[in-house]
Amino acid sequence: MRLLYAGAGAVGGFLAARTLAAGHDVTVLARPARARRLRADGVRLTGVTTTVARPAIATADQLTDAFDAVTIAVKADALDALLTEIAPAVGPHTLVVPFLNGMAHVDTLTDRFGSAVVGGVLRIATDLDADGAIRVLSSLFEAEIGELDGTVGTRLDRLAAALRSAGAAVTVSRTIIDDMWAKWVYIASIGAITGMLRAPIGAVVGAPGGDHFARTVVAEAASTAAAAGHPIAADRLELTVRTATTAGSPMTSSLSRDVLAGRRTEVDAVLGDLTERARAAGVGTPALDAATLALRVHNLRMRD
Repeated sequence: MRLLYAGAGAVGGFLAARTLAAGHDVTVLARPARARRLRADGVRLTGVTTTVARPAIATADQLTDAFDAVTIAVKADALDALLTEIAPAVGPHTLVVPFLNGMAHVDTLTDRFGSAVVGGVLRIATDLDADGAIRVLSSLFEAEIGELDGTVGTRLDRLAAALRSAGAAVTVSRTIIDDMWAKWVYIASIGAITGMLRAPIGAVVGAPGGDHFARTVVAEAASTAAAAGHPIAADRLELTVRTATTAGSPMTSSLSRDVLAGRRTEVDAVLGDLTERARAAGVGTPALDAATLALRVHNLRMRD
């Protein structure tokens, strides 16, 4: 399968390396400076072992023809500019697959690319180190993909097979919007808890009041999803609560890792949009509001 990964960070780079190793035709779209580094050093995955993959590297001006699938794996604030950059890569039969946080990107992408866009949920644990290497934090590699309207067909079969060949546990879902909301509640909860308090889950729940705070955050996020018409299934909600309240857990989030590394966070995509939807639905979210404010202040400080 001919695959383009728009974004060469911890998500796009990981997927590119894994699908290239599985024998697919892989190109990574990167900014000029990152492209130069990737051409020199390759896509490096570190963790238990270190591997170096060498997919084709392209900058936006080098995209001239369509791919079978364009996977979008960039920070939320880069999406608008990316729409024009990837347009030459999207043909009549191209799938546009966003593995992004939150839900706001769905309307943005469908407004531009229509039915080419499908829903996606990706579960991996990776981080981008200062030297450009992608650190793999666990063996987790799961994906859900599905048509946004819930229809069932065959056009996702090749993509599902490609991801499976790369080692992912893949589900082709009839309820991908619900799945995306479930992940949003999960990442918003873990992100708010660990990002606001700058500590792993275990350290938070080990402090007086920490367990109550964590449960409050999850309840607020789940109430927002329910008010939006996407209640979280009991088993998924129980998993989120358990993950958010496990004593001694080293669990962090991309939000907290960005804060501790002195990087800007995706607070508005992960938390800001969620709290705005909560207000519109009349759902009170004081804990999430406090976490959102704390991370917005952090982002403002990163501009100084």
